[in-house]
Amino acid sequence: MTPTTVLRKPKLHFDTATHASHVTFDDGKALRRNLPWLHYVEARWDHGEPDILKIEIGGWLVVIRGHNLGPLYLAVEERSLLRLRAQPQLGQDREREMDTFASELRFAKPPPRVSEAQGSFFL
Repeated sequence: MTPTTVLRKPKLHFDTATHASHVTFDDGKALRRNLPWLHYVEARWDHGEPDILKIEIGGWLVVIRGHNLGPLYLAVEERSLLRLRAQPQLGQDREREMDTFASELRFAKPPPRVSEAQGSFFL
């Protein structure tokens, strides 16, 4: 007997809101941090690391490791992301292959920015 394939809409394992004033990041282990969108600096999603998204906001660099991060990046880009919690167990579930979720969240201080007065260049 062959397994039946169930077609369903991909699930987004994060919450959004129109005109969100803040975003809450929960590492699922020890820390939940709520940061204002007013202090958003940038989001980086490198083509070479499609499972890692980096967001600089509120004096923190939030490093998100996850799966299918395109919809999550769009929510950050639109500042509609309201809540994201790491859910590493979803990576073990083959039925979640089409879903968007974070498997790990880490918080770090961002590296110092080079000011224009000091000069900057891109390699």
